Amino acid sequence: LVCAAGYTEGGRLARVMPGWQVIGWALILCLPLAVAGSAVAVPLEPVHLTAHGVLGLVWVAAGSTFFGLFVWYKGMAGIGVPRASQLQLAQPLLTLAWSFLLLGEEVSAAAPLAAVAVLVCIAATQRTGRRGRAAPRPAGETGPLRS
Repeated sequence: LVCAAGYTEGGRLARVMPGWQVIGWALILCLPLAVAGSAVAVPLEPVHLTAHGVLGLVWVAAGSTFFGLFVWYKGMAGIGVPRASQLQLAQPLLTLAWSFLLLGEEVSAAAPLAAVAVLVCIAATQRTGRRGRAAPRPAGETGPLRS
């Protein structure tokens, strides 16, 4: 629920401010939790810094997270939070497909069936959402909407 609230607020904010600022503020607001978690974790698991590890951390922080969320929030601002959230349900399916195609991961027989079920649900919610919307009111017209 916390992630859903964050995505919704981020999509709303991306309409009024650049995506990189939305992400920047989100990361700043999360910093106290990250520092507290690190303070607890570091004594339990000593850190052995390597160039490879530092480059991986920089990539996850700057590339994957920052750039990925920048594109995500720009998309949410463009197509709307409800449609984007439904589209995000397809992300695990794409991960499954790409891991099979690019990495040769084994896929169980149930995985494609679950993928099809999720895609059917996404399509159904997209179609229902379009039918359930009220017709836009013509400019200058007042009173009840007519069908």
